[in-house]
Order: sequence, then C-alpha cells, then structure tokens
Amino acid sequence: MKSSLAMVALCVVLTTAMQGVKADHNEDVEAAKEIMRGLAAECKNKEGASDDDVETFVEDKMPETRTQKCLAGCMQEQFGISNGKEFQEDGFEEVAKMLLKGDEEKMKVAREIGNDCKDVKNDDRCELALDIMSCLKESAEKHGIELKH
Repeated sequence: MKSSLAMVALCVVLTTAMQGVKADHNEDVEAAKEIMRGLAAECKNKEGASDDDVETFVEDKMPETRTQKCLAGCMQEQFGISNGKEFQEDGFEEVAKMLLKGDEEKMKVAREIGNDCKDVKNDDRCELALDIMSCLKESAEKHGIELKH
C-alpha cells in the first residue's frame, strides 16, 4: 500500500492521514498541501521558519534543521499529537478519525501505529517532533504502509 503524507504526517502526523490518496489524485494532494501551508502559517511565524522550511514540512520530508524540527513540533502541538514533552496517542487518534472519515479498517491500523509510539518522550520539544515523526514512519512501514520521503 502506498501513502502520501500531506503533513506527518503533520505529520506525520499524519502518517496515516493520506493513506487513501493515490498518485493519480494530484488535485487532492495539492489541495491537502495548500491546507497544510495555511495551517502552518501561525507556527511559521512563532518558530521563525522560512517558506522553504514550510515546504519541507508540506512535502513530507524529515526535518533536518532546528527550525524545521521546531516547526514540526509546533504543528504537532497544534493538532494535539504532542504536548511538547511526549506523544499524545489520543490526539493522534482524533486526527486520524478526522482524516480517515470513518474507515474502520484504516482506523485499526492508525490505532496500532499510535500505540507503537505511545512512549515517545523528549524534554526538547523540537527533537521530540523528530522522534515522533521517526516513530510514526517506522510503525507505518512495519504495518505495510510505504511512505514517501
């Protein structure tokens, strides 16, 4: 199964977010990316991120710089996936419910992914964001979801 993270996944957050989006649904992918750009505006300002930093996030690339990690952390906090200290399994599940629109089979996998990452903690909120994204990616791949990065 192929997946395209419109966030991530937010993350990844949105790791499971775009599972249903296929490569031939470019309009849907572009619309999701545009939404992500809009949602990132507040975090962009808060974290002092550049347009390129936002694009790195929107294009589902793992953050490399401190600013990119902090931008991802801010987005995760905004969506309730992180509280700045640890992964929030309940928040991840709520985002998944919204994005997966009642697809119970995909929700089962999303819950398993969330459970796999429930113990991710880090006192550095920016490094935590990377830890969460890495965990979600590893877990998704373990469940047969191929992520583009």
